[in-house]
Amino acid sequence: MSTANTNDTAVYEALRNGLIWGRWKSGEHLKPQHLRDEMNCTVSMLREALLRLAGEGLVVSEKNHGFRAVAHSKETFREAAHLRLVLECEAAEMALAAGDFDWEMAVSAAHNKLTYVEKQMLELNDVSEHLERWSRQDWEFHSTLLSACGSTLLMRSYKSAFDTFRMYAVSEIRNFGFSAEITLDEHAAIYEAAVQRDKANCIAAIERHLTLFENRNRSAEPVPEKKKIVVKK
Repeated sequence: MSTANTNDTAVYEALRNGLIWGRWKSGEHLKPQHLRDEMNCTVSMLREALLRLAGEGLVVSEKNHGFRAVAHSKETFREAAHLRLVLECEAAEMALAAGDFDWEMAVSAAHNKLTYVEKQMLELNDVSEHLERWSRQDWEFHSTLLSACGSTLLMRSYKSAFDTFRMYAVSEIRNFGFSAEITLDEHAAIYEAAVQRDKANCIAAIERHLTLFENRNRSAEPVPEKKKIVVKK
């Protein structure tokens, strides 16, 4: 791989990660001159990365105004939460049936790392300094759990839903979506059921983790049922 391609990829990944992990907030203007200096890249490299991110729906291009981080909405979040839930439950059921001993060890390692970060966050009033690390470990745990599902296309779709979900959570929800002991307990419940190959309890734990988002991240009410979409003929 050439140096240019490596740099192009690095710029794209830095921008993408920053958007997903809250480096830029909902609707924030992405100033080319600042980004160019910060990333030490050319204007063409920066524009190519931003156009690629626009194609993924993570930024929007405005005529004569450059690029902005996509503006989040509760409706988009509900859709992402629902899609992530559907995909994660399906992939988890497949993974629990197919996962081998190496998969179990990988899931255990990912959960241990996530738990370590989350316990560090419990001691802080401001968890922002751990946001990037926590985001990485949260993704590693959930993706490792599902990795034995055997479907590349399912995992690709899941990654897209996960990232949209994460973008809203870190931008709009208190403490970036981290709810102290509740979050730790939910991850622990998913992990324990998974390594015991208990499909019913694993699916139930995933549902609790993803559907109860509102006040302080959690409430007694699940994500509202979507309205039926009528397709005009």
